[in-house]
Amino acid sequence: MVPGLLQTEDYARAVFGTRFGITEEEVARRAAARLKRQEVLGRDDPPAFWAILDEWVLRRPVGGRYVMAEQAGRLLEAARRPRVVIRVVPASVGAHEGLYGGGFTIADFADGPSAGQQEGAVRGGQPIRDAAGVEALEVVWDTLRDEALPRAASLELVEEAAKSWTSPA
Repeated sequence: MVPGLLQTEDYARAVFGTRFGITEEEVARRAAARLKRQEVLGRDDPPAFWAILDEWVLRRPVGGRYVMAEQAGRLLEAARRPRVVIRVVPASVGAHEGLYGGGFTIADFADGPSAGQQEGAVRGGQPIRDAAGVEALEVVWDTLRDEALPRAASLELVEEAAKSWTSPA
């Protein structure tokens, strides 16, 4: 799925709404918290943010055509920021390393060791702090980066996907 820091409110609501037994109030609370965390990318000196998406993230109708058109627009807007890079692994690659374990995050710090988080069914995912675990995530990251289209070609693919959501079905 689209990384949380790049999700629109409607996309986040659609994703959270798939959780078995979740209430509308909890969906709203989680979506609001996600949008609040996104403020980090709008700071005066935001962190660098790199995301690698599988092309099917752009093609799966999460929330419907309107939600996906809005989400693709948000990705394009984010990718135009100087400290955000979005790259896409094209569907033509087929199976790849990223399909094995699901989404993950690696956070690098200037004054300390890197840390990771592996997404999963457990709320909030699984934190990865040990060096071996972070190194394993870095290997997956490097593999995905090698499979992904270059930055400009990735943006062209996102633009094409955005158009497909706004054109008549």
